[in-house]
Amino acid sequence: MTEHLQLFITTFVLTLTAIFILIPLSVKVGLVDKPAGRKQHTGSVPLIGGISIFTGVGLTLAWFGLPEDIHYYYLLCGGTIVILGVFDDFMDLSVKLRLCVQLLIGSAMVYGLQLHLGNLGNLFALGDVTLGYIGIPVTLIAVIAAINAFNMIDGIDGLAGMLSGVTFVSVTLMMGMGGQLEHAVLPMVLVFALIPYLLFNLDVVGKGKGKIFMGDAGSMLIGLTVIWLLIIGTQSDSASFRPVTALWVIAVPLMDMVAIMLRRIRKGQSPFLADREHLHHIFLRLGLNSRQALIVISSFSCMLATLGIIGEYLMVPDLIMLLLFLIVFSVYSYTLQHIWRITRAIKRYKAKRRG
Repeated sequence: MTEHLQLFITTFVLTLTAIFILIPLSVKVGLVDKPAGRKQHTGSVPLIGGISIFTGVGLTLAWFGLPEDIHYYYLLCGGTIVILGVFDDFMDLSVKLRLCVQLLIGSAMVYGLQLHLGNLGNLFALGDVTLGYIGIPVTLIAVIAAINAFNMIDGIDGLAGMLSGVTFVSVTLMMGMGGQLEHAVLPMVLVFALIPYLLFNLDVVGKGKGKIFMGDAGSMLIGLTVIWLLIIGTQSDSASFRPVTALWVIAVPLMDMVAIMLRRIRKGQSPFLADREHLHHIFLRLGLNSRQALIVISSFSCMLATLGIIGEYLMVPDLIMLLLFLIVFSVYSYTLQHIWRITRAIKRYKAKRRG
């Protein structure tokens, strides 16, 4: 316990130190986010959150001698995706190039873990759904989906950090309860690396002068780490939770990505087109400020993750958990599509009651 506490404190301190060092450097080299178009923040903000998080995590793992082969592969894949993200932050890379590199990183992850999505659990109450060799391309699709889900959700201060924090804490709890204690360290290390970032991103430290953004480097690193942990947690010999439970602990980023991609495809647009139709944008247009939207969305994410963990603990059948998730997703998607009609109806109802 003492060793773990030292591990977590070290991660916090190293990440915090990296932030202080990288803020002035990022300004000098131009690694900053300038307000334009959809970006409505004030002033140029350093895009060093992801680099700082990776630096804190990587140095901690090396310092405490944790890296086994699996951790070396994690640092290799994580470092590569951070580099990809930095170039994307600098140059706004094409979607095709980003997807190609993400595919290569996903392949390295599968090779390094010696795991892929081979068993989806007893989803249809007819026995376990096994994928065989098809599981490898399915895993690569899942890697790309997770990376881009957290990349897309990173639209207001603190959101990607808070939602990933919910996922990492959830995975830690389930790995701890399921006996994967050796793997439960990494998600908690990530949590303690996220804390310094959130302090700066949410203006708790610096009061505007020290504000930083995660950047594509950070959001993609988080997405990769999430799918990395979910595959270990569901597919290894010592698996601690079921694949269907993984849907619940990444529910909000996953549902937001799928719903908005389907909406874009129906409109004949590219599913990767940038717009202001994400969940957080809708809350902002409904009159909430960014901090209120953050609290509401994070609370919703906590609620869904808790339902998933309870379902796992009680061993609610996979089919029921899947159907419940699909119901939640359907309600979520319908609500977003008709939010303005629903809002007008609520306003009319309130007006009638006042009248």
